[in-house]
Amino acid sequence: MSTIITQAPDRTLRCHSSETPSPGEGEVLVKILASPVNQLDLLVLAGKYPVQPKHKYNGESIVGYDGVGEVIACGAGVTSLAPGDSVIPSQFGVGTWRSQAAVKATMLQKISTPKAAEFACLLRMAVGPGYFLVEEIRNLKPGEFIIQNAGTSAVAQYVTQFANRRGVGVIHVIRDRPDADADAVKKALLSLGAAEVFTESEIVDKVATLKQSKRITLALDSVYGASGSTILAALSDEGTFVHMGFLGGVNGKLQLGPQDLFGRRLTLRGFRGSAHMAARTPEEQGKLLDFWVDLFNKDQLKLPALGLSFVDWKPTDGGQAVFDAVKRAQEAKLGQRKQVLIFK
Repeated sequence: MSTIITQAPDRTLRCHSSETPSPGEGEVLVKILASPVNQLDLLVLAGKYPVQPKHKYNGESIVGYDGVGEVIACGAGVTSLAPGDSVIPSQFGVGTWRSQAAVKATMLQKISTPKAAEFACLLRMAVGPGYFLVEEIRNLKPGEFIIQNAGTSAVAQYVTQFANRRGVGVIHVIRDRPDADADAVKKALLSLGAAEVFTESEIVDKVATLKQSKRITLALDSVYGASGSTILAALSDEGTFVHMGFLGGVNGKLQLGPQDLFGRRLTLRGFRGSAHMAARTPEEQGKLLDFWVDLFNKDQLKLPALGLSFVDWKPTDGGQAVFDAVKRAQEAKLGQRKQVLIFK
């Protein structure tokens, strides 16, 4: 039997059970192993993302845009994949919140087998962006620094790991929280390789000191508003400011004065990790994904130091575990870790 999570036209999530599908011509049957609950999934569920789910069950959209699975069987004409292969979606909208799926082989990307499925399900939405931000935004040099807010995110933690490989330090800015909690978060991020960790309140008074003591050439803003303005102010002359999201809301304002562009000669740009991946051929994408998996298998990349929140996929609970996970992600309470659905 296969268990499937869909979204009805009224945006209600539903759980269905069906017979295990058989792969048709050009299709493969995939057993899903792990699938994260990403911010992108929340945008899709809210009807705010342009790429719609590509598969339906009983007329309802099958949701879940990322994950990792194992090929169980191949339909006629499939030569690019074989049973036992590890695969991830090669495009958005595949529908990974289901225990088994029969999909076109062209919608999947074969990867080297990772030693942990939870790492592979982060490749496109966390590991990849972390790599591209370090390697492809500007020519970072050893001894330089990156400053980034949303410092507890999975992306931020992979930025630090890739930056450390280049001899580049990373300053994390995290949301304000009780002192004991802040200390625990700081300890975890420092153990991962962060150079320094400050709360939103602390960083305001540290900007001048940081600018005097460090050459901060890259600022990564996922929050916007006051937080984004603070890390922009911390940039050294000729630094690059990258806007990545609106976790603090879209109504904030980024404080940018004429001296920032003319006097300090800052560069401002947006970032979409999917565009960096799409610029590569399928063969190049495969080699890059395998490179990341190889680093992980050799313990040169780690899972996020702050941990992941694993949600066991329970076919017998009517989807309640998944529904609760989505609710927690939507509430975005302080300290909530990235959730990963684990299929047994």
